Amino acid sequence: MGEQRIERLSFIFDANSGFGAALIDSARKVLRLNGCDLCTITHGITGEKAEMASCRESLGVPVDYVHRDEMDGTMIQATGNRLPAVVAHSGSSAWLLLDRDVITRCKGSVSDLRGKLRFYAARLGLVLPEKG
Repeated sequence: MGEQRIERLSFIFDANSGFGAALIDSARKVLRLNGCDLCTITHGITGEKAEMASCRESLGVPVDYVHRDEMDGTMIQATGNRLPAVVAHSGSSAWLLLDRDVITRCKGSVSDLRGKLRFYAARLGLVLPEKG
């Protein structure tokens, strides 16, 4: 069986969408309280981290940032509603690529997240192209 190409990634945050939720998440970051580990990797207080923007661009596929209240049925099924998570999409199929435990082990590191994306994609027989 050949490898299947990933067409899109969904980074699903363990946080709700909206301005109020963003303020709460920012306060958690400043106070170093428990928050969404994926949010900590991808975003700082003022928005997406420059290192994450560069990483996202290099992945070669669209990356959607999704909050728990924005998930569709495919995402809920793939994650078991256990967040945060990264879901890989190809055609009508979706796979849980990174779960909460793997994301937590990244300890806030964008480069660690990137390496784990490639490693777990390969384990599932999925191809994540390199753009640059």
